[in-house]
Amino acid sequence: MLPYWGKNRTFLAATSTLPMPTPLTISTDVKSQYFAQYLEVYTKNKALTQAEKEVSVWWADDPSTTFTPPGHSYNLGRIAVKTSGATLGKAAEALARTGIAVADAFVMCWKCKYTFNNERPYTYVRRAIDPNWIPFWPSPPFPGYSSGHATQSAASAIVLADLFGDQFPFTDDTHVGRARDVARNTDFKARSFKSFWETAEESALSRFLGGIHTRQDNDTGLHEGRKIGQYINALQWKK
Repeated sequence: MLPYWGKNRTFLAATSTLPMPTPLTISTDVKSQYFAQYLEVYTKNKALTQAEKEVSVWWADDPSTTFTPPGHSYNLGRIAVKTSGATLGKAAEALARTGIAVADAFVMCWKCKYTFNNERPYTYVRRAIDPNWIPFWPSPPFPGYSSGHATQSAASAIVLADLFGDQFPFTDDTHVGRARDVARNTDFKARSFKSFWETAEESALSRFLGGIHTRQDNDTGLHEGRKIGQYINALQWKK
């Protein structure tokens, strides 16, 4: 579960000095913001549409069956390179920036996770709302705040947008060809996007829909990932 991953050296010194935003104060008061965050996850999870299930499964990127979230980000970089007909130099820079983005994002995200040890929705909901609740997607056994999916997706989206443009329509075919998820009655259909940031937002949303993360987990991840991507974009690259 990598409790010490946050102590790894980051590629960028600026990344390691980012302050970690403090999560909401833990509370079981039904009128508290904290309670509202988890109630929202529980309520939505009980009424998922088929389209929302497809979003959740598409971005799950389970490490036991896929090339994981960083692999998904790399594939988006590959799609951008092929779609744009990028030169070899630009392709190399795109993949290098993406690699730095996902690496630094996960170091800082895991530092945040094991600093605050914030609980996942399934533990809070079961003790404060519904003891029999089972989330749509199985929750990883490490702290929730902040979201790794949101942080790394945002960082990689920012670097790719800097290279290929804020508006870059493309189709994500990462999981096309995979066998149907029978347990969740869901197929893997290609997804189209108008920008890289749209993929980051949907990646983050997928974890909320899966019942794995609260809004604060995702919002913080997107915010911090954006900063990391901007630091990478400020590097001077030799041509």
